Amino acid sequence: MSLLFEEFDCEKTCNRVDEFLTDDLDRLILMAGRNLTDLRSPSLSLAPGHSNGENHNEAAIIRGLNAEAEIRAIHHTIYHLPEMSKIIMRDLYIYQMENWQVSEAIRYSHTQYNVLKHRAQLFFADSFDHWQRYMACSPIIDLHEYKRTGNEPVK
Repeated sequence: MSLLFEEFDCEKTCNRVDEFLTDDLDRLILMAGRNLTDLRSPSLSLAPGHSNGENHNEAAIIRGLNAEAEIRAIHHTIYHLPEMSKIIMRDLYIYQMENWQVSEAIRYSHTQYNVLKHRAQLFFADSFDHWQRYMACSPIIDLHEYKRTGNEPVK
């Protein structure tokens, strides 16, 4: 057990990363006025998302700016991962390939691929915190699921 870091549940953390990048990413992209193809480039354009030129209320503008910051944080997180993890995360969540397709593309067996995929998801969860702070996201989303010590109340 680490003295610096609270122990987290690897399986649940991987599931949270997967849920976030499959369920929430599409919605964030729409809120930011972007397309999934915008994330495919190693360098995300600084140009703002699409606008129809109409006046928006302040809350909608803030939501859009927050979504844009989250998109940038996701993009930078993926493209700053170690090479194998970057390939896995990019292919799974940006190119939306199936697990078997990614496994074949990187030429690893299903069992070995699952280990690499979980490692990539854990790296993403660790790095995403930094990139959210760097992009001034609010609120900061912690994708880690921590192990219970038995001392905290049940939610």
